[in-house]
This record gives sequence, C-alpha cells and structure tokens, in this order.
Amino acid sequence: MRFCADSSFLVRLYDPLTKPAELRSIRDYVTNDQKTVSLCDLCRVEVLNVLLSRSARAAARFEADLATSHLLRLELVDWVAVFKHAESHVRRFSRSLRPGGHDLVLVAAAVAMGATWFLSFDTNSRQRQLAAAVGLHVWPPLEKDEKGMVKHAVSSL
Repeated sequence: MRFCADSSFLVRLYDPLTKPAELRSIRDYVTNDQKTVSLCDLCRVEVLNVLLSRSARAAARFEADLATSHLLRLELVDWVAVFKHAESHVRRFSRSLRPGGHDLVLVAAAVAMGATWFLSFDTNSRQRQLAAAVGLHVWPPLEKDEKGMVKHAVSSL
C-alpha cells in the first residue's frame, strides 16, 4: 500500500489549531502500521505556505519530518506524465465531477507516484471523489453523497 496526501491532510497534521480529537485520529491513522505518506513538490510548497503563515514552529516540524523521510516522503514526479494523467482525468470526469484544475493535478500526481490511498480532508472540492473515481482508496472514508457522485461518475463513462 502506498499513501499520498494532499495539503488539507498535511496541514491538519502539523497545524497547532487542529482540533485535538481530529489530530489524534490523523496521528493514529498514520502511525498504525508505521505508514509513510508521500507527497509531491506542489503539495510541499502549498503546505509550507500555509504553515509558515500560521506557525514557524509547525513549518519547521513539517520540514524536519520531510528531511528524515520516516513519516513523510517527498516523491519526485515526471510532471509531463502527471499533466497527461490530469488531461486523461479531465476527459473522463470533467462533465460528471467538475473537478478543479489544481485537484486534477494533485490526484494525477498521486497516480503517477503509484499511490493506492489518497489522504484528504478537502470537502470543498471534488478531489476526494476524483481520487476514488480513478481507483484510489480515500481516507477519511467518503461520505454517502461523495460515494454517490463517484458511482454516478464511473457509471457515466
């Protein structure tokens, strides 16, 4: 199993303002089976940007974990291949899911990294549904309405 996270997941893992119960849930999930979470450079920059605006200490913890590669692993991706994957997802799911461009690229990067799991709390976009539609498992689990959107998107192919 290979785990890939988006910025919404990683920011919650490091942000001092994350609710304690939510943080415990995230940490329990990540430390169970000693998971290593992969991320691409686009996600790294996005997380660093958010964390530095909130807490230099949180940003430093994030960068330290990236440097040790125990919890987090920065994956180099072939961006040409990622954009080809993203275009493929556009052609398959644009009409049914209406994903945003940034979301398309992050999900395509996860696919290019060989992810089997996509970790995301982003319920303001269609990123989680897109990840499920392209065959990735999503954590936290999809809500009922998200599952319905995925089912509709896949059945309309």
